[in-house]
Formats: sequence, structure tokens, C-alpha cells
Amino acid sequence: MDKDENRAHPVAADTTSGRKTDIAGPGHAQALIRPWSRLGRQLVPLIGEGGFVALFTRSTRLLAPPRPWLSVDLARRTSTLLLTALENDLAGADPAEAAATHEELMGIFVRQLGALIGPALTTRLLTETGAGGAPQKNQEEHKQ
Repeated sequence: MDKDENRAHPVAADTTSGRKTDIAGPGHAQALIRPWSRLGRQLVPLIGEGGFVALFTRSTRLLAPPRPWLSVDLARRTSTLLLTALENDLAGADPAEAAATHEELMGIFVRQLGALIGPALTTRLLTETGAGGAPQKNQEEHKQ
């Protein structure tokens, strides 16, 4: 057995579910983008595509000055385009830097959402949409 196999791999907290995300290895960006994809799928129906894009873009701009490798393109007007760009940016970054950026960006996004609708409603919204790891309430209403 190789000594490196016993070493702890770096992890990033998935702030939307409280779980840790393994960021070691070439697929670190895929693991980091999962919470964003889930959050986008859950929030867009509630705050709209434009609302999600505006919050994400603002959060990214607030983060981007210390991280020039993180792209901010105002032409990206859908959550899919934004998250694809984020995944590409994270994939090109050092895994530890990508994890730190993910954590900080998620924190800024949640704070921006909280400033817009209030912290109590933000917590409730994230919990009810399953972003807090809890199952959605009234799941039958969400099925189509």
C-alpha cells in the first residue's frame, strides 16, 4: 500500500447540505459544482432565472478581484452558462484554491440572497428546497 493512499484528501464543505465534498484529483470541479447545480435547479423556479443569474453574477464579481482566474462575463444570462463557466474555472484552478473559492462564493451568494429577502426567509427557503439536506415539503406539488 502506498503511503499517499493513507493521507487525508482535502475536502470542501458543501454548505448547502452540511456534507464534505472530496476535492482531490482531476474531478475536483465536478464535485464542487454539484451543490451549485442543485441550488440553481431549486432556486430558479422560486426566484426566476434572472434572479439567480443576478445574485450569482454579483456574488462572483464580489469574489473575483482576488481571483483573476475566475471569469465574470455579463453575457452569460442563464444559470447553465454561469455554472458551466464556473466549473471550467474551478477545473483549471489548484484543487485547494478551487475549494476555497467555492466556499467563499457560496457564502457570498447566501449572504446576498439573505440581504435581498432576509436571513430567516433565506434559511427557510434553502431548507424547504432541499439545499439544506432536508427533503422538500409537498413533493407532490413539485412533480410534473
